[in-house]
Amino acid sequence: MSEQEKEKKEVDIASLDPELAAAKKEEANKGSVFLKLASAAALLMALFHVYTVQFGLLSTVLQRGIHFAFAATVLYLIMPLHDNFFGKKFAHIKAFRIGTRLIDIAIIIAVWVALWMANDEVSQLTARIGRTTILATISGGILLVAILEGARRALGWVMPILAGVFIGYAMAGPWMPHVFLHRGFSFTRILDFLSTDLDGVFGAIMGVSATIVFMFIMFGAFVEASGCSKFFNDLAFSLTAKSKAGPAMASVVATSLMATISGSAIANVMATGPFTIPMMKDRGYRPAFAAAVEASASTGGQILPPIMGAGAFLMVAFTNTPFVVIAISALIPAVLYFVGSGAAVVAQANILDIKVSVDGSAKKAREVLKSDWLYITIFVVLIYFLMVMRVSPMRSALWATTFIPFVMLLDRQKRFKFKDIIPAMIKGSKNAVTVVMGIACASIVVAVVALTGVGVMFGDIMIGAAGGNLILVLIFSAIACIILGLGLPTTSAYVITASVVAPSLYLLGVDMIAAHMFVFYFACLSAITPPVALAAYSAGALAKISPMAASVEACKLAIVGFIVPFAFVFNGALFLQGGVVEIATTIVFAVSATIVLTMGFQGWLLWRLNILERLIFILCGGLMFAPFILVNLGGLGLVALMLVLNMRKWKKGKNLAH
Repeated sequence: MSEQEKEKKEVDIASLDPELAAAKKEEANKGSVFLKLASAAALLMALFHVYTVQFGLLSTVLQRGIHFAFAATVLYLIMPLHDNFFGKKFAHIKAFRIGTRLIDIAIIIAVWVALWMANDEVSQLTARIGRTTILATISGGILLVAILEGARRALGWVMPILAGVFIGYAMAGPWMPHVFLHRGFSFTRILDFLSTDLDGVFGAIMGVSATIVFMFIMFGAFVEASGCSKFFNDLAFSLTAKSKAGPAMASVVATSLMATISGSAIANVMATGPFTIPMMKDRGYRPAFAAAVEASASTGGQILPPIMGAGAFLMVAFTNTPFVVIAISALIPAVLYFVGSGAAVVAQANILDIKVSVDGSAKKAREVLKSDWLYITIFVVLIYFLMVMRVSPMRSALWATTFIPFVMLLDRQKRFKFKDIIPAMIKGSKNAVTVVMGIACASIVVAVVALTGVGVMFGDIMIGAAGGNLILVLIFSAIACIILGLGLPTTSAYVITASVVAPSLYLLGVDMIAAHMFVFYFACLSAITPPVALAAYSAGALAKISPMAASVEACKLAIVGFIVPFAFVFNGALFLQGGVVEIATTIVFAVSATIVLTMGFQGWLLWRLNILERLIFILCGGLMFAPFILVNLGGLGLVALMLVLNMRKWKKGKNLAH
């Protein structure tokens, strides 16, 4: 491969994730006065959030509006128009660069003015008996332009086009087919709604972004700056060093732990993949499988408590449920996801007859814990405030973040010093920018859904098409979530699917948390689901294989993730709801089902399975996930029978042909 091809490949990989693309541009323009201004704005953004979280939030519009305005300021300074216009075709022309920079600055100023207008309008609504003035329309217009253009630069064309389609639908209501018919709204009314209504841009979703989401992104930036990723890697490899599946199992553990902090599947692949994928390939794993392990683990980190992805915090706003309840509900499904991943790498290690490493360079677990135990205290503090003290998530994240510099003073290697605090705050704000812009763009979709009631219409259509059958509705919902999530960050995909798809599940009596967790799972899984599987695409590029091959392999490896959401909709015990015996029995069957099902898809369970045996074990796994004890026992009995009948094959194991 030529140097030009390598460079092109690198650019293509970086462009998959907004944060990576922005970081690449920052590095290329290091020293620019605009980047210095962006860093200053990012620092002010961080200080604003720290102050308001600790000493009291501002009024609704001001808190959320300043949050968005800071994000827009940083974004437009980091990602200028001349770098995002016809592929830099005119970027070499000085006059063009100056002109586009003036446009960027004008948009930044306009956003702050729009914030002032919106706040004034909202504060006067009661006195005006709900009537708005021209200022609301102007504010809405400015916000709409700033959001659509900002989302285009940060996230690509998918989100702005989707938002534009929904706005068009709101205006074209009277001319829509009967099932989607509504009275229609003028463009002016839509702009007023976006700027002043609590279902608009400054609604509850932006409120979660301006408090909980931002503080956890900041926490992640501090954890990363402390060198915690090395601790995760060392611990994972020390625990799995004597296992045949060691490298892949270590990748599952380390990658998932880092992903739950970063909250971004693609960014996590790019952070840990360059190390884990080549190592798995060197040990004998197929390139497609190595890429799949990295992609699926990075994707699963977003559903792993106690932090999870940013979408989980938005679930707090949608369901009006404390985050601790959501985290507890997510625990068993997340464990099942990673038990499946672990079973898959064990199966592949046996199929490929991966040899146990004799390299003695890996540290022992007790040595890692002895030298780096400080990192554990960081998460103990976070969990203590979240789960024990029941402090609000935003303050829990703030106090855990504040704890990091002080506890790291005890670190003999001094990997985090007080001088690193400001850079970490700046990085945290910059990492939050694309999330904020995605949420703002998704808020436009949510606003149209609230204005037109299209979510209920969509639910009626889906329920009618399924004949009221809940299983069919769930299948349709899963497909809709994956389609809506194509090419979108998980946060944006969840917001949209939660607004459009979740209401249809309520109508059929599905528990609210289960409904939102269902769409959240499939919004996350869209990152590895063909045809636009961004996490699998980036992992495939690192493994130097076809993106589609990586995506298909990742779906096989994470197959339990596609089945568990259906299981917890019908069985609340997977959310730790119910009696102790019921919960324990359900967990035992679910873990057994996960292992058997995954092994069936991979083709190994104590011996190499032929096609018929694989189909039988896949069927057994599905039966053990059913919410009926007799069906579970039938599946378990069939597994036991298969094991007994094939006992002679166990000794042959890896030598048995397919």
